[in-house]
Amino acid sequence: MYPMYFLSYICQLILRALTQLKPTEKWGKSYLKKLEQQYHGAFEKHLFEKVAKYQSIQLHLVANTFSALFGRTNNKMEEENNILYFLMTALYDELIDAHKMEEATLNELFYHPENARPVNFNERVLVAIHLELLNRVPDKAAYWQVIENIHQAQKDSALQFDEAISKEKIIDITLRKGGYSLLMCRHYLKDPIYKQIDDCWYSIGGLIQMTNDLFDTYKDTQEGIHTFANSTNNMESIIDTYNNQIQILRDNIHQLPVSQKRKKQFAISLAIIPAFGFIAINQLSKIQDAGNVLPDFKSIPRKALIIDMEKPLNIFRLILHAYKIGKSWM
Repeated sequence: MYPMYFLSYICQLILRALTQLKPTEKWGKSYLKKLEQQYHGAFEKHLFEKVAKYQSIQLHLVANTFSALFGRTNNKMEEENNILYFLMTALYDELIDAHKMEEATLNELFYHPENARPVNFNERVLVAIHLELLNRVPDKAAYWQVIENIHQAQKDSALQFDEAISKEKIIDITLRKGGYSLLMCRHYLKDPIYKQIDDCWYSIGGLIQMTNDLFDTYKDTQEGIHTFANSTNNMESIIDTYNNQIQILRDNIHQLPVSQKRKKQFAISLAIIPAFGFIAINQLSKIQDAGNVLPDFKSIPRKALIIDMEKPLNIFRLILHAYKIGKSWM
């Protein structure tokens, strides 16, 4: 039965990707241009392209997958919330990464946005979006708790520049940063609230952050950022850490308060996310020695770590990994 379930749901996912990702990305660009006109400025090109692209992926591969648990897709307001979230987090990350704002000022901006005094275009948009989303979420107390947690995780991520940081601390920061970031999105949907669903949002967020770390091994190494993927030369340790998070997500899926049929659809649809990570793990395995030991990442050329996801072979591997992961979750 599983092969039939997988074929049905994965074909639906592929069809959605082929027919909806580009139109939603195009809509995102149009939406961002309207914001530029409204707030009298322009986003940096890399940020503009990133937000337009990834809000589309998030909407169709994550947000709509959660809404499908209740037999529906996101409405127009939820789609707008999705792009506002992506833009807000992208602008926030820019401030954090570039150290463009003192911590006290950044804290004031996020905890008391109504009192903020933005000094440039990006800050004006950031404050406006933050206030707008605060007005839209139904459970403000729970939303604030998530905001505080992600804000703390982002500040703690500065510790990842420390060469002495422990593996346990890296994983803790990684899971909190990814988990709470994605959990914010639950508040932008009108679906019923269940702790079990929140746990899935959180565990998927951690898995997405780990997947990003696997794909960004070269960039993170050059920037001096220590992640679970580049802070060890032990390939088995990387795989075990990643598999542990996959197992956590599997256990959370089993606890979902929905029918078995919808759990299966949810599991198969989401299996594509950790499948991406295994593509990166396969890439890393090519540079290990006979003893399964990875070389110093600083000595590895960029071309050895770059992954072309448009290659037919990588697409085939992606579907194969998704098939195996989905089956292990049944």
